[in-house]
Amino acid sequence: MIRGKQIEISADLESDSIILNDIQPYHDELESKITEVLCYNPRNLSREEAALESSLGNFYADVCLKSADSIFYEKTGRHIDFALFNYGGIRTAIPKGSVMVEHIFKLMPFENKLVVAQLSGRKVAELFDYLAMREQAHPIAGLHLELKDKEFSKIEIQGKVFDPNKNYWVLTHDYLQHGGDNMSFFTEPLELFISDYKVRDALIDNLRKVDTLHSSLDNRFSKNN
Repeated sequence: MIRGKQIEISADLESDSIILNDIQPYHDELESKITEVLCYNPRNLSREEAALESSLGNFYADVCLKSADSIFYEKTGRHIDFALFNYGGIRTAIPKGSVMVEHIFKLMPFENKLVVAQLSGRKVAELFDYLAMREQAHPIAGLHLELKDKEFSKIEIQGKVFDPNKNYWVLTHDYLQHGGDNMSFFTEPLELFISDYKVRDALIDNLRKVDTLHSSLDNRFSKNN
């Protein structure tokens, strides 16, 4: 017979000094890492700044594209055409003031890794249909989009008009590439490059190199009423 006992977790529960002593060094090491100051942020950044883009989303996508493109070019000799991530993947704002590692862990608490998918023009068209229907500030980079009445009046990729007969290299992360957030157009790539570089690490590494976090709206995704 197996017997069990329910132990209520509350402030009255006594701590175990032996266990606490064992884990204290790990606690102190983790505390020092997550409180590391990366740079200064001059204003609060959130994903709700505007209807179709945000300074936070632009920063997120731009950093990931720059970081991943360097790796991708070194490995393949090719460049990434554009990047797309999901609005829901940005979990919190970055407050004004000193930006610590902890803020980036809260912003991106997942272990998602950057991947580059080669998509056919047809699949890229499905991607744009998705953006048109959702009308959310999904983080994008390398794109200039103008939307009118649920249809795009302008689609430019790296400054060139979208060609539905061309294949494109698109940066995202592994969760979305597997169809997360209903992004099914990512699930059948012509080719797939999987990196070991986490989104969170790309953001942290970038912020370590700058004194101040600079990001703004630039109308990369706008709507004409």
